[in-house]
Amino acid sequence: MSTFEFFFYLFVYASILTYLVLGFIISFEAMLLLNEVPSAIAWVRKWHKASGFKTMLIIFLPMLQLSYIFLEWLPHHLGFGERPNPLDLDKIFFTAFPKGEI
Repeated sequence: MSTFEFFFYLFVYASILTYLVLGFIISFEAMLLLNEVPSAIAWVRKWHKASGFKTMLIIFLPMLQLSYIFLEWLPHHLGFGERPNPLDLDKIFFTAFPKGEI
């Protein structure tokens, strides 16, 4: 294995792992916002700007969908939870940043 090939694989694997870790964090925040948890709203307002959070919601949409399936949809269909809220990116965004505060 050449040095170039080593650093190429290092970059690829680091990028994939970074996407997965950040995606898990953002999707967990989004699921809390979907259920309108007050501490999550305060956390997102403190640590994110509106434009940056909106961009992250779009970038990590596949992770949002996976977390929605595992945290909302699947427990409901297994009989463990109440009816899940629909996955709505606008609701998630405007829960954290209401229109008057953007």
